[in-house]
Amino acid sequence: MRIFLIEDEALAMDELMFIMKPYAEQHTLVCYENGEDALEGALQAAPDIIISDIRMPGLSGLETLERLTHINPKLQAIILSGYNDFDYARKAIKLGAKEYILKPVVEKELYEVLDRLIASVITEEHKIQIAMDWSLTRMMRGMSHQQETKEEEPLSGNWLVGVILLNNWNSEHTWAQSRLSMHHFSVWLQTQFHPDTKCLDMDVHLRIFMIPVVKTDKESKHRLKVNQIHNFVCTYEQVVHTVYHVKMEQEVLDATYRMCLRLMEDQVRLGVSTFMPIPQSPQLTPVWDSVRLIELHLRESEYAKLNMELRRMLESLQRAAIPLKQMSVFLSDVFYALKYNLHLSKNDLESFSMDSLYEFIKSCDSYSALQDWLLGKFGGMMTGPATEMSNPKQIIPLLMEYVQQHYGETIHLQDFAAKYHLSVGYLSKLFKSETGSNFSEYIVEIRMKKAQELLNGGYKKISEISQMVGYEDPKFFSQTFKRWSGVTPADYKKR
Repeated sequence: MRIFLIEDEALAMDELMFIMKPYAEQHTLVCYENGEDALEGALQAAPDIIISDIRMPGLSGLETLERLTHINPKLQAIILSGYNDFDYARKAIKLGAKEYILKPVVEKELYEVLDRLIASVITEEHKIQIAMDWSLTRMMRGMSHQQETKEEEPLSGNWLVGVILLNNWNSEHTWAQSRLSMHHFSVWLQTQFHPDTKCLDMDVHLRIFMIPVVKTDKESKHRLKVNQIHNFVCTYEQVVHTVYHVKMEQEVLDATYRMCLRLMEDQVRLGVSTFMPIPQSPQLTPVWDSVRLIELHLRESEYAKLNMELRRMLESLQRAAIPLKQMSVFLSDVFYALKYNLHLSKNDLESFSMDSLYEFIKSCDSYSALQDWLLGKFGGMMTGPATEMSNPKQIIPLLMEYVQQHYGETIHLQDFAAKYHLSVGYLSKLFKSETGSNFSEYIVEIRMKKAQELLNGGYKKISEISQMVGYEDPKFFSQTFKRWSGVTPADYKKR
């Protein structure tokens, strides 16, 4: 916050500066020895609050206040005076002064008044920001009033409008969870580029910034600014997508916003940050070779080979840096080509549309998540006799049987996932959905049941039983047994 201290007496100014020291770190204090200099300074950067002596050579404190109010109508003022003059006080209040303090200034009195004014300025700025955000949001959506409101007047002229998408259109991570707060971002923009820069969130994923520019600015200058902003945001977030468009004076804001959204749709890629300019659309002909192999594996019900080829196809798409919209079109074509070639009925293929596919892709955070989803879809399209695991759900009984046979060994879900070319996350979710338990919980259950059998069979040494059911540490085994059964192995054996 900008605070002007206006005092013509050097000793009084020194005293005032000393009193104001606690505010120097959080606010900008600017000293002037007369009203004329204060007015000149206000034309460069208007104050939010002034603390002024009332009697000065040249312009008096009241005259200075009156003129400064024309520069900033919402100016907050404290008038200092060595005279307990009711007429002066009444005139000062009429001109907008919030307080009239008698000299010598008492620290506590000044602090109380100043804190109240600072809070008032912050509240007013917050109200203005809310009104501005509301007005800009309506204008972005083409819903502005027929006649421009006062909040819309600052949008005259040319503006560099940028749109930043956080992660993905429908991802779980939002700006509210970001380390880059709106306040910090706004202050940085206004400091780096222009004090009138505006910033708002259109929704939980889209953040807008608007920087005043002049008509003669070159495109390279705009791109340099936005690239700097993009790089700044990337220091806080792993995946962001940034586009921009210059709104000329005669253009409406919603047209500029729609242009940015179109640019964004053509640009966004999965799992990596993107910045304009948009590269040319890649040729996808080689990727169709993978699709033909996927069709073959579906016909033969070769689940593991299907998963490997699906991974290769997605790796090719990732290398091609294909935008999400184009990816959804491509995958939609893949689905319908497979449906036609495999002679699938509507019942064989779940209700599917390009829009639903695009909506899912917009919620993805990585290619591995997309692979798991596609694998589930493709798994239901297998038509031939099962030459290997034709359905991922058939793996779960094998996994359970493996645990029952190898409970005394170290068991890693990763090993089983690698054997069948599945991701650990997908196999873990599949196990949970099929059994109702987590994989780790199932291992504990099998081991504890076997431990009970051994205890019932006459085994006496807890340390031996511990090793036989896969626990090197007898103490940890005993703790696990008690959590599972409610009693220690020793107490169980006594029953």
